[in-house]
Amino acid sequence: MHSDSLCNDVSAANETGFDCLGEPLMTWCQDQIHLCNSSLTIFNRLFAKTHSIILQTKFTKGKRKGGEDLNQVLNQNEDDEYFQFEKEFIRLSCNTSLPKDLFPNSHLSNIFSFVTSYQTLENLTVINETTIAVNRYDYVNFYHTTTDLYTVYLLCRFFRHNPASVRILFLDSHPKGNLDLLWSQLFHSYNRLGYLHTSSILYKELIWSPPQAKSELDIKQSRKIAPSYFSDFHQYILEKFNIDSEKNRFLNCRNVNIFFLLRHNYIAHPRNPTGDIQRKLINENEILHQLKMKFENISSIHFTFNYFERLPMKRQLSIITQADIFLGMHGAGLTHVLFMKSNRTLIELATAAWQKETHFEQMASINNINYHRCIILDGDSTTAQNILNCLMKNLFQMCPSFKRSFGSNFS
Repeated sequence: MHSDSLCNDVSAANETGFDCLGEPLMTWCQDQIHLCNSSLTIFNRLFAKTHSIILQTKFTKGKRKGGEDLNQVLNQNEDDEYFQFEKEFIRLSCNTSLPKDLFPNSHLSNIFSFVTSYQTLENLTVINETTIAVNRYDYVNFYHTTTDLYTVYLLCRFFRHNPASVRILFLDSHPKGNLDLLWSQLFHSYNRLGYLHTSSILYKELIWSPPQAKSELDIKQSRKIAPSYFSDFHQYILEKFNIDSEKNRFLNCRNVNIFFLLRHNYIAHPRNPTGDIQRKLINENEILHQLKMKFENISSIHFTFNYFERLPMKRQLSIITQADIFLGMHGAGLTHVLFMKSNRTLIELATAAWQKETHFEQMASINNINYHRCIILDGDSTTAQNILNCLMKNLFQMCPSFKRSFGSNFS
């Protein structure tokens, strides 16, 4: 026997231990569907929380387990990196059927398509720790990984769990990625569904994260202001990498750091075995030479540049948190704007083909960062001067004293 109910009372939600501060948490608290005596609760048709749920891994089918070395799976199809879930995969403590529209346009629709019941608990591996199940898509893209990380962090806050104590269960079977470290650094640990060798596992509390595209940091949400606990997420990541967020907290116009993020080829996932990437500056060396020449005799401006693909994450964050002006081509690396100090500046370089993309303009707005889109003709002889003009325009706005003192040097 079970009772199904819909809970729309925020005060009642608070009494059950949810954190309903701000958006989207307020909406999550207001839109709950309780099934199977609340052993299954669905929030805003986005994600679910389950109690005493059994996963039967023998009812998952896939070509890969996940976690393979990249060079072992080059050119594999993307479909090979996801499981198919069969009828007996999920078992709840009651007999219930779920409406088909509970999770619109979500991987959870397939997972919860068939739910069976159990009566006894025998020969089970029991997981007592809270676990959050995540189905990743662009797992080596810093933009999408960060949106996933924020979603899971927000789930921890919503359910009042310490993120450092929460386990992560990857439902995908992606190979090893250069961003996997972030999951173990921010949360207790991660495991892969493909490596759960016990056929039947009972999770005391298993939370099913929403799809990547539903993240409150994703461009599809069109956010201009920070969602719930964004500043806490920002600070949490810096603390986990031992970054001093208070160092140079306020802009010092006598010591301005300009950082130029460059892009180069590297192999990140199986479907790009050559490592070729788009939006590299064709005349990068010429541009860097001209910019260095302009800034080398000005002691109050420190101009640096680097690639992030092979730098440790701590080093990346250290560079970004000390940058007053962050400059780079449109690309996932600009997601680092989320970790800059407030009231600094992001200059996004874009060709005509990319000038309408607003991913990082939105992220800059969320983090209270000044944003400027600098349109360039890649490979053109005027590119270096165009970038310099964009830099100086923003520098003069941030520090008007530069225009009075050095304006003639940048004509």
